Amino acid sequence: MKKEFELSIVIPAYNEEKIIRNTLRKVLFYLENRNFSWEVLVVDDGSKDRTSEIVKKFAEKKVQYIRLKENRGKGAALKRGILKAKGEFIIFMDADLSVDLSNIEKFLNVLKGGEDVVIASRRVKGAEIKVHQPWYRENMGRIFTFLTRTFMGVKLTDFTCGFKGFSKVAAKKIFKNSLIPGWAYDAEIMFLAKKYGYKIVELPVNWVNRKDTRVKLKKVIFETSRDLFKIRLNNLFGFYD
Repeated sequence: MKKEFELSIVIPAYNEEKIIRNTLRKVLFYLENRNFSWEVLVVDDGSKDRTSEIVKKFAEKKVQYIRLKENRGKGAALKRGILKAKGEFIIFMDADLSVDLSNIEKFLNVLKGGEDVVIASRRVKGAEIKVHQPWYRENMGRIFTFLTRTFMGVKLTDFTCGFKGFSKVAAKKIFKNSLIPGWAYDAEIMFLAKKYGYKIVELPVNWVNRKDTRVKLKKVIFETSRDLFKIRLNNLFGFYD
């Protein structure tokens, strides 16, 4: 019989050898002082550096290592990890810990209160961006949010903050049916949450920009624009039903 946990933490990682050791140390230290059962799943999205080697050293400390054979995208990595997760509640977060770990318990309590989907927002009252992205990246984030709200019909303030929580039922249904492997996965999973009737709650967070991001802006702009149309077409043809 598979062991069940109260909380699963899913962390996607791609070429994160510089930070993943410190990230896992911080995450484990935080969780080991809590009074709920938990597991941590790191999904390696086809890294070509020492990410695999480093994460495997944490295998005896409740860290499950999952590897995609090739780089497929953050959406694909999250789908694999969430479908493997055994927790009653599931939270995914970025490897750079841009959102403080104290939000884990905050989000968990809201989920325990009966909410289906809880997402971090940098744009609701009470949120604070402690270290900003370059102005052009912030503006692109706002444009993506505008386009997503327009095309998807989901009225949220922040789609792209990489810290989101789900009940087990909601997570499994949403990610089982998700099809977008790349950067527009945020838009797709929020679209699916609404489509399946799950209430989405936005919680304010303090956020710190990662300075050494490897995101290629032109590529992301093209992919997300294309994939927003794909999501609408997927829905039109019944692929999410």
